[in-house]
Amino acid sequence: MFREGTMVDLSVEIKGVTFKNPIVVGSATPTMDAIRMKHGIDGGAGAVIAKSLFGEGGKLGRRFPRPRFKLVDYREYAGYPDTLPHAFTLRSLEECSAFDYPTYMDDINRAKDLIKDDGVVIASLSGSSLDEWAEMCQLVNKTNADFVELNNSCPFAADMGVKMGSGAVDMTYEAVKTCADILKKPFSVKITPQTNNPVDVAKQVEKAGAHAVNMSARFSGILLDIETARPIPFGAMGGYGGPYLIGYGLKLVSQAAKELTIPIIAGLGVWDWRDIVAYIMCGATLIQSAVGIMLQGYSITGKWAESIAAWMEGKGYKSVHDMRGIALPNIVKTAAVPRKPENVRGVIDTKKCTKCGVCVRSCFYDAITLTKAGAVINADACDVCGMCVEVCPEYAAQLCYV
Repeated sequence: MFREGTMVDLSVEIKGVTFKNPIVVGSATPTMDAIRMKHGIDGGAGAVIAKSLFGEGGKLGRRFPRPRFKLVDYREYAGYPDTLPHAFTLRSLEECSAFDYPTYMDDINRAKDLIKDDGVVIASLSGSSLDEWAEMCQLVNKTNADFVELNNSCPFAADMGVKMGSGAVDMTYEAVKTCADILKKPFSVKITPQTNNPVDVAKQVEKAGAHAVNMSARFSGILLDIETARPIPFGAMGGYGGPYLIGYGLKLVSQAAKELTIPIIAGLGVWDWRDIVAYIMCGATLIQSAVGIMLQGYSITGKWAESIAAWMEGKGYKSVHDMRGIALPNIVKTAAVPRKPENVRGVIDTKKCTKCGVCVRSCFYDAITLTKAGAVINADACDVCGMCVEVCPEYAAQLCYV
């Protein structure tokens, strides 16, 4: 399945289900109903994950808090809205679908009727007991969903007083095994990063019979208003997401890719097409985004797909498979990192230096002095830590081989 205008195949496959590209609209407000899911596919994504259906034990989540979104360090960015930041936080209390069981299943069918073969429709279920998991699986079997996600990752469901999501990690294996025995559709399991070793949980998921594992769930936390001593904006624990989490997500995926044989679905911190490529190189098969689509619109997925295809063609990659996991051999243990090589020095290009002094205040080795010509580095005192390079607004500081 070649991307139009290129000789690049962006398609991927999991358990017999073909995705036209690896981009997935994550389970959130942008997939809250069939109409929105259709928008997601029309925008260019290969699949959509419906907003999760909670079992009856968690039905409080069907009534959304208002407000439920808070952006931190977003519109304050210089150049906004024409230029968007690449590091910010979205704090939210996104819980579950507003639908009850029958309405949810009808909506999944409606979504598939609208989308047809243009994209993959993924139903998402989250139970608080084995009976709930079993009932929902039996119901979703009767729908036209192409794929199913078992969501055992909600970052704050346990704070609702319900044993589910990140508060039910100990139930993961048993819940997945129960569902595997019932489901007649391919399925993935979305696990929480809020546990001592998410990769161990992923291995349990694989052992229980999952066809893929989704390692893209958010964290929970609070943001405090120090004037009122109250969490904002809704006074409780909430989800934390945004581009700054890309590093943690890549770590999880790269670690899991070395341990698992089933496909991995990634997604923490996805903001542009390069993030998607990075996840593929770390071993992911599908990559989802919710925040990126909420703030850049459904059409961003089509732009991502076009950019990925053009970049791949320029690099000589013919398919997504060609670059999946290629970064793994390059990720070394900390013990293998070079320790202060003797042939590297810090230098300042005085033609670029404006003598602003930013590098001086961030040098804790007293190695930088401001002169009439500009900043100068004392090679004997310099630790070659690289901080001056990172803070210099004029890119005058450099690390060079000598």
